Amino acid sequence: MSDDADLREAVRRLESEVDALHRRLDALEEATDREPTDRPSDPVASEAETGPSTDAPPPTDAEAARPTGPPGDESTATPESTAGGWTQVGDTQESGRDWELAVGVRWLGLLGALALVVGVVFFVRLAIERGMLGPLGRVAAGTVGGLALLAVGRYAATRRGYVRWGRIASGAGLAVAYFSIYAAYGFASYREAIGTPLWAALAAMTLLVGATAAVSIRDRAPLVAGEAFLFGYVTAYLSTEATTLVLTPTYALLLAGGLVAIAAVRSWSGLVVASVFATYAVVGFWLLDLDPPSWGVAVVTGATFLLYLAGSYALRRYDRFDDPLFRGGLVALTVSNGLFAALLLEISLLGLFAEPLVEGAGTVLVGLALAVFYALTDRPSVLHRHAGVPGRRDGTAAATSVVLLAVGLGQALGPFWTTVAGLAVVCLAVGLSAVDDAPAFRTGAHVVAVGVAGKILVFDAGDLAGFDAAEPLAALTGRPVAFALGVAVFYGLARWFAVREGSLHDAERSRKITVSAPYAAAATVIAVVGLGLELSGVGISVAWALFGVALLAVGLAGDRRGVRLLGVGVLGLATAKVFLFDTRGLDTVARTLSFLVLGAVLLAASYGYARTRADVDLGIDLPGGK
Repeated sequence: MSDDADLREAVRRLESEVDALHRRLDALEEATDREPTDRPSDPVASEAETGPSTDAPPPTDAEAARPTGPPGDESTATPESTAGGWTQVGDTQESGRDWELAVGVRWLGLLGALALVVGVVFFVRLAIERGMLGPLGRVAAGTVGGLALLAVGRYAATRRGYVRWGRIASGAGLAVAYFSIYAAYGFASYREAIGTPLWAALAAMTLLVGATAAVSIRDRAPLVAGEAFLFGYVTAYLSTEATTLVLTPTYALLLAGGLVAIAAVRSWSGLVVASVFATYAVVGFWLLDLDPPSWGVAVVTGATFLLYLAGSYALRRYDRFDDPLFRGGLVALTVSNGLFAALLLEISLLGLFAEPLVEGAGTVLVGLALAVFYALTDRPSVLHRHAGVPGRRDGTAAATSVVLLAVGLGQALGPFWTTVAGLAVVCLAVGLSAVDDAPAFRTGAHVVAVGVAGKILVFDAGDLAGFDAAEPLAALTGRPVAFALGVAVFYGLARWFAVREGSLHDAERSRKITVSAPYAAAATVIAVVGLGLELSGVGISVAWALFGVALLAVGLAGDRRGVRLLGVGVLGLATAKVFLFDTRGLDTVARTLSFLVLGAVLLAASYGYARTRADVDLGIDLPGGK
């Protein structure tokens, strides 16, 4: 029996050791997964990039700086390889070495590249002043020198392991070569001396940009690729000098399409997001400089919008949603694409149709397109189901579609009906989110609700007509009805969210505050302001006091602490008005009535609390009490 017990004990020890090893392995894998690999917005991330596959990966700058030697040679051993107290010293030396490399390689390299580019500019100026070489010789020298530096930088990054320095040198070489080619046409004296046509300069710059971008994608160098595409957009802007209307939008669409294609093989979300602004900016300059036909603007806008929807879909295949920069980039991509497309489509439709009723149609169309895009990506397609890949739901598209739909209707309607339409869009989005289990529509509804509440309080309060006994029908489209609708809808939504709190996602049902509370608070504020605008004098005090006690009664009857607190707040506001303003601004009769009503209401509220909340110990010891 003792042998069996020893055996079982040994097996348990082995199992515990294996579990410990598994835990350590999982921790190492998580640490490795958290390391950035393809983050174009962070220059430090490029140090982890590698070139084309070789027999062994090239060493990094830090590894190349370390001394090497045969195994067992302690003179060349790094502090990390020794035991005992050397580990902490090694960590300190390694962190110091990293800081030194960051300054010595990155910042000195960047400053050197900038100084080199500025030096080339001054060289061109000096060459012009002193007649050195000829215009063609200067352009050729600058282009060849830039290409040589570009090649040397790529060789250093991909073959020698000096990734940071190589990327910086490549970027400097690209800039020198690009501006040298640009000088052949951009400088009037060079253009006249060489006779450079615009198409030749555009073709040369396009060839340089395209080749550099292709090589950078192969080398996994997002910064160099981003610089190449930046020069590509500069070239697209320069193409507006051409007499044709087709060249500039075609060039911009080709650049956008290239970046979307890159998104299918590289998770460089930063480049795609930045290109949204660049592409729409080029289209905007094309619109301002060349005055293209409205139908052409609509076609280019639609094509650009669809391209970036495809780019957003392609980026969602990467499992990087734990990265806040990547997740934020996807949000910015969808929102900026929708806003720019709505603006340009609105301009083009107003040019095509002169009737005022069409105003806002472009914004509504983009909103509907985003909703359809969300519906198509909300569920896995047949291909995805067979491949075992989940659908790439774009919740930002759904939320943005709700906002654009409300904005478009507001553009087409008047002040009163804009409020009505906004409230209807909020209700529609909330209902749709419940029917189709699509919380993203609810997020858009929250945004629109904030806008509608602000419009009611800021604009409708002054722009819409108040109640007039001489023209009572005018109040149907005036301020009283707008405020009443806002109060009814927001209280109704607060009740809806309170009943369905369990079906909301975590952000909407926080432990501190639920999503129903802001809606109830907004309805209360709108009601208080509306009563203050429609009534005057003692009427305001009486109305506020009755409204507060009504809220308190509802909260006590339904055991809803939030509603009770709102009622107490309104009663406090009524009390402050009576004591601070009514005592001085009202006559004796009105002042007396104000105090009597307030006193009765407060006593009734106190009685209600005492009767329904008798189980609560207030900690008050009355004289003579037990």
